[in-house]
Amino acid sequence: MQWIRLRGGCEHNLKNVSVDVPRDSLTVFTGVSGSGKSSLAYDTIFREGQRRFLESLPAYARRFLGAVEKPEIESLDGLSPTVSIDQKTVSRNPRSTVGTITEIHDYLRLLYARLGTPFCYRCGREVTGRSADEIVAAIGRRFAEERVLVCAPVVRARRGAHRGLLEELRRDGFLRVAIDGQLHHLRVTAPELNRNHEHTIAIVYDRLHVEISTRSRLTEAVEKSLELAAGFVSVAIQNEQDPDSVEPVATFSNRFACPDCDLSFLELEPRLFSFNSVHGMCEGCQGLGQVERLDPDLLIENPSLPFCRGGVEFIKKNGG
Repeated sequence: MQWIRLRGGCEHNLKNVSVDVPRDSLTVFTGVSGSGKSSLAYDTIFREGQRRFLESLPAYARRFLGAVEKPEIESLDGLSPTVSIDQKTVSRNPRSTVGTITEIHDYLRLLYARLGTPFCYRCGREVTGRSADEIVAAIGRRFAEERVLVCAPVVRARRGAHRGLLEELRRDGFLRVAIDGQLHHLRVTAPELNRNHEHTIAIVYDRLHVEISTRSRLTEAVEKSLELAAGFVSVAIQNEQDPDSVEPVATFSNRFACPDCDLSFLELEPRLFSFNSVHGMCEGCQGLGQVERLDPDLLIENPSLPFCRGGVEFIKKNGG
């Protein structure tokens, strides 16, 4: 399959066109207006590739995608599933790429999240599951002789008002929850949350002083939190000046953890592989792929001179 071989193309203004297009290379169609460039590229080659791809899907999926009519051709060989980018739809957003415009990036993120194997960024060891006893031991080493809150993070950075969840927690007898770093009491009613913002909700299962005498109590809190939060437990510390303010310090998981570095990792999700999401973008460049900063070598012309006497280039040019 080194060529895409089209025979008898009669779509729109094409007059029985036959052409061989090389694969794995960049091919440009040129010609005057109305010569059939778009009819050949978009309405014939691309549409046939899209049609064949949709036909390979199950009948259930095709119900939601609609049908694509076959173009007027005699034969078209050597064609793989294709994507098309219209020059009018290219966004000026600096985060837009070919992958995001064609939505291929969405499939890649899903692939990485479902088949990816996480590794520890410190030691390079594969991240594996951690038992409840190992989590208790890690908390005991890190927070020895400290007063902490053992929490079950039932919602982790998800949009919504979560009204039903909060009401269910209140009916189940839970009295305190930490929502976005603030303690709330559920005795009377659940707090109102903005449905358009992301929220993190953690059940405060226990508040204890980490020491040998509270080991069994800590173990129970960890086990129950892992059960409530689908494999996650977090440790938070109250602010001494503001008792209603809590700071999540560490999150542990019985799914993804490094036994050597005492680090726990979030479950692999598609948003972790998106440079458009705050959960996946680089903290340094904010997902843009570049960082703008001043170059001192270009700013300071002569380091031996004072600022106002020619040492800094732009001060010299502007006259002080």
